[in-house]
Amino acid sequence: MAGGSRRRGCRTGLGAYLVTWLALALLASWAHLAPAQVPADEPLAWRTVDPDARDVTIAVDDRAAGRSRSLVGRQLLQGSQEVYVSSAAAADLLQAGRLWQAMTRRLTLRLGDRDYRFTGGSRLVVLDGRDALLPVPVLEADGDVWLPMVFFTDVLAPESALRLTWDAGARRLDIGERETNVASLRVVPMTRATSVRVRCDEPLSYRATSPETGIIELKIYGAQADPGRLRSSGRGLVDAVEARQYEGALVLTIRVDDLVTRYRTTAEDEGREIVLTVEEEQIAALPEPVPRGQAEMALRDAPVDVTRSLEVRTVVIDPGHGGADPGVAGLGGLIEKDVNLGVALALRDELRRRGFAVVLTRDQDRNLSLAERAEIANAANGDLFISLHCNGWFNEGARGLETYFLSPAKSDWSQSVEAVENRGHDEPDDVDFIVWDLVQNRFISASSDLAEVVQAEVTRRLGQSDRGVRQAGFRVLVGAWMPAVLVEMGFLTHPEESSLLGRDAYRRRLAAAIAEAVVVYRDRVGHHAAVAGEGEQ
Repeated sequence: MAGGSRRRGCRTGLGAYLVTWLALALLASWAHLAPAQVPADEPLAWRTVDPDARDVTIAVDDRAAGRSRSLVGRQLLQGSQEVYVSSAAAADLLQAGRLWQAMTRRLTLRLGDRDYRFTGGSRLVVLDGRDALLPVPVLEADGDVWLPMVFFTDVLAPESALRLTWDAGARRLDIGERETNVASLRVVPMTRATSVRVRCDEPLSYRATSPETGIIELKIYGAQADPGRLRSSGRGLVDAVEARQYEGALVLTIRVDDLVTRYRTTAEDEGREIVLTVEEEQIAALPEPVPRGQAEMALRDAPVDVTRSLEVRTVVIDPGHGGADPGVAGLGGLIEKDVNLGVALALRDELRRRGFAVVLTRDQDRNLSLAERAEIANAANGDLFISLHCNGWFNEGARGLETYFLSPAKSDWSQSVEAVENRGHDEPDDVDFIVWDLVQNRFISASSDLAEVVQAEVTRRLGQSDRGVRQAGFRVLVGAWMPAVLVEMGFLTHPEESSLLGRDAYRRRLAAAIAEAVVVYRDRVGHHAAVAGEGEQ
């Protein structure tokens, strides 16, 4: 009996050992597989660190310091190709102060007078006065906090005096000091008004909008600045001014007092000083009586721009080129002058259906000088001038829609398009004439507004590649005494776009999209004019 009990106990112990061993083996197997196979519905999968992440070498061309060096980075985020840099390496690279709070897992980088705060495992970056959300999280690994390269390019660069560009394919980071043409910003209080004065080294075009109550955005095209030097805590009716640098433009966000209801923009010193003036609401001597019982109160709209008060009734459409001037020769024998005219005729019909009067600079295949086109528009007392063109390039991969307004070209691409559209015409080619016209043209801000609306509406409705709003010194826009834009509707040298632009159905869709943009613009300026009129009564 005793021997049988010992044998049963031995078998039981062996079975328990085998079960335990098998369970441990399975757990080890699962632990090994888990990092490589994070479930798709795992809530923390988006911030999982890849334990097998390898070092990658980053070539740094530090033009600000006048040297080249290499940096060790890692592709830490599982399932992502984003390259990360340790906070220690980032602080050394940027000559920044670094503070790590272990208890709260928070990192602070100080560059100049600005702090950037991070938390391990979070996408949120806390800046002075505002927050930014990264597309990938900050990560903790090897006793340090690691920052994704997108932080440098999308958050740090627009906020600082540094120009940072990242070539992911070559794994190269270029650092340079930003070349600036905006010298200073002043906030000047006045009686019942306050002005924001931006001093530039050269004449620059601009547009002002109020996207929401209490905020006015001033976009300065072609401006390059150190955003940190343009920040202001505000004075008078201006609570604060913040600056962000984008490719091709500087955007000033101006936060204003609740009393502000109107604003206007002017240019002084031949366009070298841009002045935005905000004005206080005019309050009656005797206040309105407060109603008894329940009352509905209308919330005041965003500040109204009283610089522009336009009624859009007559639209002038200018089909570019014509006659002996064919424009771009596209694929399959398509000629730009024919496409421009086809879209113009369809746009005329669309606008007429929407209640606009329409004037065409040409309704058949004939020659017109650029001065004649502008004169036709002025003689018709047009309210808007839209010149239609098609693009072309030696590389058939170039595609997309872009909209121009009058201003000296600020990029190599804009200069090349300007040269193509202006060639063969005997108008004066003195750049000073164009700059002078820009300074004197009271419609430059309205033209940039119209360009923004056309670009946004057409690309959204047709799904076209968005090449953005650009500026160039097109002769055809110089003489028009009204808001004027030039639309490059697509590339005739791109196989797909050339095929689309050759079809009547697509031309009608394109015309309908431009017509809807005109309606949006008309309603916008009409609303502003109505509100401004009520304020003046």
